This record gives sequence, C-alpha cells and structure tokens, in this order.
Amino acid sequence: MRCFLKLIQQKSLYNLFLFLALLNIFFSTENSVAKTFSIKEIEISSPFNASFDKNKIINRGFVEAYEELIFTIAQSKDQKKLQNSSTKEVKSLVETFSIVQESFIDEIYNLTLNVEFNKKSFFELLEKKNVFPSSIIQKDLIFFPIEVDEEKNEIFLFSESQLFRNWNFKKEKYHQLNYILPNEDIDDYNLIKKNINNLEDFYFREISKKNNFEDFIIMIVFKNNQEIRVLNKIVFNKNQNL
Repeated sequence: MRCFLKLIQQKSLYNLFLFLALLNIFFSTENSVAKTFSIKEIEISSPFNASFDKNKIINRGFVEAYEELIFTIAQSKDQKKLQNSSTKEVKSLVETFSIVQESFIDEIYNLTLNVEFNKKSFFELLEKKNVFPSSIIQKDLIFFPIEVDEEKNEIFLFSESQLFRNWNFKKEKYHQLNYILPNEDIDDYNLIKKNINNLEDFYFREISKKNNFEDFIIMIVFKNNQEIRVLNKIVFNKNQNL
C-alpha cells in the first residue's frame, strides 16, 4: 500500500513538472508573452447581393483564422479533431478582431481581418479534444533542386529547373519552414555539371561552405523515359540524412 501511494505521489509530481514545462514553453518566449494568438491578414471575398450578410462573412474570417492557427500549432494527426469545431465554438475563442481593409469591386465584397484568439481558452479547447500542442519554431532552410536528364546527360539548375521556378509558388502563412532558393552562380553550375555522373556520392561541401549553408536540402531528380528517381541530401540541425 505504501509503495502504491508513493507511486501516485511520483505520478503527481511528474504531471506537475510536465505542466510547468509546458508553461515555460508557451509563455517564456517574447512571442508568447501576450495572452492571445495573433492571426493577421485573413482575406475573405463574397458576392454583394440580396443575401449579403457582413456578420456571416466576418464569422467566415474567424473560422479561416482558427484553421490557420491549428495548422500552425497542432500536429497533422490532431488537426482533424480541431477542424470539427463549430462556428459558435470558434467565436468563443476570439478575444478581439480588427478590420484592416474592406472594399467593393465589381459587386464583390473583399474583407481583410486581423484576429486575436485567447490563449487560455484555446488551450482549454485542446485539452477538451485531447490534443497536445506543438511549440512554434520557424526555420530558414536552403532548398537546392537539381534536375538530371539521364537520356540527354544534361543538368538543369536554377531558373532552368521547373522545381526551382515553382517550389515557393504555393506558400501558406502557417508553414514553419521558409525555403530559400540559392542565387544563380556560374561556379556552382560548372562544379555540379562537372560531377554529373557522380552526384549521388557528391556532398556539395564546396557549395555549402561558400554560401554558408547551415540547414539545407539538396534534391536531385534523375529522369529518363522509364522512371523518375529522387535523392534528398538533407542537413538539418547539423545532422545529415540521405
């Protein structure tokens, strides 16, 4: 019985320390000192017709801001649990909001909102839905795509590469990785071209050192008439993965 009570006390202490650690994670950084989560520049459009209701459009803005928040702070496996929240539930989390801009263009009403969500209420919702929050850590990452046409034995780099041109085409505000594409450099081009037959074993040390790459992904896409193969050389937080 004494051992059982001791075990309960240890679990209680563990839960207390876990709770204190979470408080430290979410309230110790400069961005988290505020009592709200701030979601900015939510854009909503709606036809200006007989059924036009500005309050409904603002409510749509609340829901879109809420979805952006959960994409930022919840893991992918938990996002569906939170997306089932009703409009009424979402509105109860709103601390305040402001209309940044509104306009009527060609019978279309356009609205831009900033929304502040109450942190305490939001964490209570997470607890209610059994969701554990993730800390928000934004990171800059160099992305260097290389396309290799094995039939023609040609390399496509920088603006010649479709991946390079289109990689940041669809960027969402809640994305935590900021992909930075390298500047076009003739020396880098010549070095990679020189090693076209050795790219799988080539570690790009000269290029990463010259450009001061700390975290980066070098994506090599090998294409021929039968298949497409992709090799990623990833250096992240000083760890390298293939």
